[in-house]
Amino acid sequence: MKPLYLAVLLVGGISVYLVGIRPNAEGTVYRVPIAQARQDLTKADLPPFVFGSQPLDVQVRGSIDSQIAWIVRRNGEELFRYIAQLKAEGDAATRVKVKLEGAGKYAQKLSDKPEIRDMYLIAMEEQVAATLERRPFEMTRIYPAMSAATVANMGALRSSVDQAAAASEQAARKNIEKAYRDEAAGLRR
Repeated sequence: MKPLYLAVLLVGGISVYLVGIRPNAEGTVYRVPIAQARQDLTKADLPPFVFGSQPLDVQVRGSIDSQIAWIVRRNGEELFRYIAQLKAEGDAATRVKVKLEGAGKYAQKLSDKPEIRDMYLIAMEEQVAATLERRPFEMTRIYPAMSAATVANMGALRSSVDQAAAASEQAARKNIEKAYRDEAAGLRR
């Protein structure tokens, strides 16, 4: 009985995980009239804790035709933009579908790393949901996608750590060589 229980638990866990790492292609229906959804989303920020510590410049543009764009720039260069397409689902509900479009070289990076693109999309979908459902952003809802993005980017992360370690080792070596030169020259600090 235990092996069957564990197998069912494992299959269920994997199923939930796989659903959690893919953006919602159909969009989500919220019990908010389209005018209210548009108004609320034009005030929404980017998802917290997703883009690291580098400051980003975000410009939100709402349009009459039921589309809202969050244009993300760093040092004046556009990196990407989120686009939320709003569609009325009756009088009191709105379907919101979120897209992510890269700009310039960043478009290729998002294309090359679909797990990272999906993580960004899922994070923004959660930000939209939190805004329209009037609740706090729930970081736990993007953990599966963050895990998938981390695993997919492991080689780049390891390379980055290796480069940082090599640079640190080189700086330490230069400091030791300088200390020896200073000592040989009779210089003291």
